[in-house]
Amino acid sequence: MTDADTRGQVLQDLAAWANVHNGDTLTVVAWQALGLLSDIEARKSKVLLLGLCRTPSSDPKTYYTLKEACVLSLSDLNQVFKNRRSVAHGNPGRILKENEKLRKSKDGAIGAVLVISVEQAEDDSRPVLEALGRTPVTWQPLGVFEEHRISFQKYGQFPEPLWKACLDNTLRGGIFAPTFHTS
Repeated sequence: MTDADTRGQVLQDLAAWANVHNGDTLTVVAWQALGLLSDIEARKSKVLLLGLCRTPSSDPKTYYTLKEACVLSLSDLNQVFKNRRSVAHGNPGRILKENEKLRKSKDGAIGAVLVISVEQAEDDSRPVLEALGRTPVTWQPLGVFEEHRISFQKYGQFPEPLWKACLDNTLRGGIFAPTFHTS
């Protein structure tokens, strides 16, 4: 298998994984990680970056486990991609702005958030920010809707260790909860 074949498979796996998690898990985590309950405008200046480790699973829901999750400023992220011309990398700020405009006009959304997922090898000890731009990534702009705000307000803002534990448990096949269980 060539590097291009491997890269293509990684992108396929990341896309399949994202399709399963975008509508629920990643939406909830983006609201929690970016603190959108207290500052809805944070979606315009912050991005959620996920470092993921591929599992042997054949189920897209459990293709990846969480290696690292961090919040970056959009300006720092734009610097990472500043000199990259690749369509695969693009411009994070432009991607977010275009998606927000589309979501507002077509879906009636408040706006959009950007989640970026990076596949890292299990033995890759680099922080996900260092791996970003050097390995395949998926851009996951997600809609931000008023019904999210209403629904998520009843749970309040989770501290970082709690939303990370919930995300980790979901990616391992459980439900979005601080301790692992499947129902």
